[in-house]
Amino acid sequence: MEKATEKPDSETKPPNHQMDADEEDENVKQLKECSSLYLSLQDCLVDSNRDWKSCQKHVQALKACHEKKVKK
Repeated sequence: MEKATEKPDSETKPPNHQMDADEEDENVKQLKECSSLYLSLQDCLVDSNRDWKSCQKHVQALKACHEKKVKK
């Protein structure tokens, strides 16, 4: 039996969110300056199997950005 060749770890893979929310995603565009925080939260949720507790730093950062934006 031959082993399937594996891709080397050195290959860079796109962020987890790239398929779900690319530059053309209107919902992400509406977040404006908070969009990168939103995408980071999405990455965290994918990496943690949707465990919101382990992504609280991302949640709080997004919340703070949104509140700052609303106060303007």
